[in-house]
Amino acid sequence: MRKHVLVRNIALLFLCVSVFGMGSCKKEITQVVNQGFSAIYTIKASDWKVNSSTYINVELAVKELDQVILDHGGVSVYISFDGGKTYEAVPEVVGNVAYGSYHYLGTVGIDLSPADGTGSVTTPTGDILAKIVLLDAQPLD
Repeated sequence: MRKHVLVRNIALLFLCVSVFGMGSCKKEITQVVNQGFSAIYTIKASDWKVNSSTYINVELAVKELDQVILDHGGVSVYISFDGGKTYEAVPEVVGNVAYGSYHYLGTVGIDLSPADGTGSVTTPTGDILAKIVLLDAQPLD
């Protein structure tokens, strides 16, 4: 009988130690969250630079557009002709005018040219809103 009590007590002790030992294990997960940032710019009719009758552009200073975003992130451009009620992704064609975008360190540009490659374009007469979205990302291994 003593032998059974001793075996039972040892088994219970082992079980308790196992439960407490496994219960104290903690799995930690480190998660890196990449961020997206946006800003809205008002482009006035006087801001456009006329380079020729077939190419007009404006450049917006975006100091947050750094080398890390250039190397591994992304830049998206949206324009609004109705005061921000709706936005259209660039590149876009509106009224036979092709709107495009480009970017480099600290600058995002929006350009206008004839959609069909012929004819000319004129500067917009009203304000246009431009939403610039910067996406920060980690490089893939």
